[in-house]
Amino acid sequence: MSRKSEWIMFFIFVAVNIILFVFSVDTDAPLSVGADAGQYLRPARSLVDYGMFAMNPPEWTPEMGEARPFTFGVPLYSILLAVPYYFFGQADLFYIMVIIIQCCLLYLTGWISRSLLPFFNSNRTILIHALIVFNPNSLITAHLIQSETLFTFLLVVVLLYIFKYIKNNSTSNLMAIGLSVGLLALTRPAGLYLVYMIPIILLVIQVFNILKSRNKIKFAYRPYFSIFIPLLVAFLVISPWYVRNYVNTGEYFFTTTSGYFLFDNHIQLLQKGSGYTNNDAVNKARSQLLTSLQDTGKDTSCVNRLRDFKCHKLTFNLLLSHVVNQPLEAHTKALLYSWATLYFTGGASNIRNYLGFSGNSLIVAYQNEKFDGINSILKLFNNAETSYIVLLFITMLFVFVVRTMAFIGIYRIIKDKEGILYLIVLFSVLLLFTAMYLYLGQSRFRVPLEPILMLLAVLGLSIDKNKNKH
Repeated sequence: MSRKSEWIMFFIFVAVNIILFVFSVDTDAPLSVGADAGQYLRPARSLVDYGMFAMNPPEWTPEMGEARPFTFGVPLYSILLAVPYYFFGQADLFYIMVIIIQCCLLYLTGWISRSLLPFFNSNRTILIHALIVFNPNSLITAHLIQSETLFTFLLVVVLLYIFKYIKNNSTSNLMAIGLSVGLLALTRPAGLYLVYMIPIILLVIQVFNILKSRNKIKFAYRPYFSIFIPLLVAFLVISPWYVRNYVNTGEYFFTTTSGYFLFDNHIQLLQKGSGYTNNDAVNKARSQLLTSLQDTGKDTSCVNRLRDFKCHKLTFNLLLSHVVNQPLEAHTKALLYSWATLYFTGGASNIRNYLGFSGNSLIVAYQNEKFDGINSILKLFNNAETSYIVLLFITMLFVFVVRTMAFIGIYRIIKDKEGILYLIVLFSVLLLFTAMYLYLGQSRFRVPLEPILMLLAVLGLSIDKNKNKH
């Protein structure tokens, strides 16, 4: 691979991002388009302006009374936002700096991904890099105030050290895994699930290596407790946030998102699984929760305070029973739709909104209507503007091509027995996040998984059948 190719890709990447920003709908597009943008920005502002993590309205001042502690999220992405906010405030330059930082993280994600697997043809590693950084879903997310870009970077770092551990089961690699997965959990609460899964992954690696080792007795002497080193390090990293939450609320917890998360899942289950409209699904979920609170003699105001630290555990337990009691057919329909949306949509909606294309009201209407499978999708296409249809076609074509390549890559790995252990690790992460999002599958949540999917795509083209490079 020539240095010239490297520079060409870099300059194209820079040019594409400049064009995206110049043609964005306005300078506030990262805030106005990015889902949950305020959830990250307001604690960042509060940290800089008042020295605390709080979810205060923009006009809040200390003279107005006690601040509402930020408990339904984690701090690392807000800390990242606080750095440019400290220097520039919420001016246009702030958004520009956020985009620059996140585009750099995206480029570094592609760079690290090139060295993940040892059996890549060196001439193909630039393809991995290109697919990751020019992926429409990841590229547009780097222009929004969303935590996925930072989360993706840290997830790739976790994978890097896991794969290093496969080759060298050193304590330093174990500690690096723990540090990176701890930072991952502090970026998005979803990362906490991977913290608990890491020992299982490492145990599989140890057993696999023992079975391959000629001197099995000697290799097995390596204490199995070493797989818990990353868990210990990770908890050392995240424990200050537990302590902070205890100091502010009197209770130990990581986040208070559980009830709110399950409420959203219940709505999607009713809408996609049982055929409710969005409004009817919301009303039914609220009504059921209110009834359960009344029947158990609990605080009924919790129906409006799902992310309050006094309500999140209670509402989660009640909502869980509502979700579980839905018909099996509804669960099946909702899960299939969620998985299809998670893995086969292209991220066109964010691009459309960011660039100011028409059709936003149409999409909102589509999402709020009663879902009728393929008929709903055909109705959307029949009424959408040509510009949006073209955008949908381009993004979906990209997804179709790379998914087809990924299936070929998986087939070749299994057939040639090349990199089975690496495939197990990658699939473990994919399955974890697929299961975790339940009925909330959407292209945004696939952003952290894009490097894995791109790796699988290129694997089909890159395995050297003639040499075993492990």
